[in-house]
Amino acid sequence: MPEISDPTLGTSEPGRYWTTTNLGEAAPDVLSPMDMSIWGETAERGWLFSMKVFGVLPPSAEASPDVNDWGLSIFYGRPALNVDAIRGIVVTLPGVSGDDFERDLCGSVRPDAPPVKGKKSRLPVIAVKAPRALLRQGKVMHANYAETRAWWEREVYGDGGTGPAIDRLVAARERFAKVFGDHCAWRFVFSGAQSAITDLAKKAGDPALGTRLMSGVGEVFETKMADDLWKVAQGQLDEAEFLRLWGYHGPNEGNADARVWREDPGPVRALVKSYQGRADVERPRDREARSVAAGAEAEKALLAATPAAKRPAMRWLMKRTRNIVRTLQVGKAAYLMCIDGVRRAARDFGAEQVAAGRLAQVDDVFYLQIEECQELAAGRLPDVAEIVVARRGYREAHRKVELPVFFRGMPEPIVPEAPVEGDRGAVEISGSASGGGQVEGRARVLLDVNDAITLDDGDILVCRFTDPSWAPLMSLAEALVIDVGGSASHGAVVARELGIPYVIGTERGTTVLRDGDRILVDGENNLVRVLA
Repeated sequence: MPEISDPTLGTSEPGRYWTTTNLGEAAPDVLSPMDMSIWGETAERGWLFSMKVFGVLPPSAEASPDVNDWGLSIFYGRPALNVDAIRGIVVTLPGVSGDDFERDLCGSVRPDAPPVKGKKSRLPVIAVKAPRALLRQGKVMHANYAETRAWWEREVYGDGGTGPAIDRLVAARERFAKVFGDHCAWRFVFSGAQSAITDLAKKAGDPALGTRLMSGVGEVFETKMADDLWKVAQGQLDEAEFLRLWGYHGPNEGNADARVWREDPGPVRALVKSYQGRADVERPRDREARSVAAGAEAEKALLAATPAAKRPAMRWLMKRTRNIVRTLQVGKAAYLMCIDGVRRAARDFGAEQVAAGRLAQVDDVFYLQIEECQELAAGRLPDVAEIVVARRGYREAHRKVELPVFFRGMPEPIVPEAPVEGDRGAVEISGSASGGGQVEGRARVLLDVNDAITLDDGDILVCRFTDPSWAPLMSLAEALVIDVGGSASHGAVVARELGIPYVIGTERGTTVLRDGDRILVDGENNLVRVLA
């Protein structure tokens, strides 16, 4: 029997420049082969679609057969962005240089970064399509969400959908490609708006105004969800209705083989108990209201520092930016429902194959790619048991290593740094983004949202990453310190909405900070310090 392939290992030509920055929270666990059917070529199609929306690429552009040309690829089960490939595409956007893009993404520019030039022939097309996209893409996102939610309630939640499971699996993957493409396009709109606000705050002489202005948007999905969980704890909303609204969330929800809340409501019940055990806990909606008020004050301050003739345009930009932030969360909710559709159909298909004697366990299906599932359904996939065993082994091996944040060619895996033991000396760390003032409190280091933990008044949550399933727990914290992410990451958005300090993108907070440390989180100065 030939060696069984590992579709999550990845490949790269020598010298190709990659980064894992800002990708860890999308699919936190090491990807399975089924995840590759979502985050591999399907996600690449979504990224290319976003560039077609703005006219940067022609409608005929397709994913290259050479993964070295892809904007996103997978190495050792982890996603990485192809800096060189993306530089060569976004440079066609007016006012965007390859170096600017790399600096925004990576924090600096390589001395040997290859020069890239935009395609001037696309400028007339961009001049027509980009303004149209800016005007209509938000409506597209909301329409996607409404249609996807109706589909999710019909085909995924409860008893599930009709039709062969393999057909539903393929259809869910295609739905993800469309919804994720629109989300990628809106993510570029968000990045542009955020950069504009940041630059204007710097020109006004107070860079922190930019962060405060991005706070208190209001009506963001994750704070709505946290508030609904608070209502469950208060007896104002029943669990069944909460799961109908938010059941597609759960730990590691970006991975297809995760168990989300509609399948296992145990984590929801544990969070409800946490709320009920805190007499001092503030309602998330009230926290959000204070943050909205702080954002309004930042608006006034920035307007006061803006020349009178430019204030109408500034008011428009600030209002537009708040809508952009809300809509970004709408897009993420829609593509997470699509992933949950893949999850439901895959487990239904796995159950069919167990009944047919082709698979030993339902979740063995996640060690096959969707095309292999189609072959299995047709009776054309031999040695399936051996494939599953080998790929489980590959995935467990990948879980024992990490990737560097930046690398060229195939990366050299890194053995994770063990928590620091003994005398650490003075401990200070910073991150890639921060905001929200200063807080002192007890560090609670949590590596898995499913682990039993109680956050008391004044506790600071320290974790590797967050996804929407963490939002209710985050609403109980006084501050956040997060290893993975940046200013547009989920953790930063929720922290700003709750009005709590945060330092995100520390890379090593969970290894140098100890559970129980008394720490200072200074969001204004991007600093975390151990006090005792």
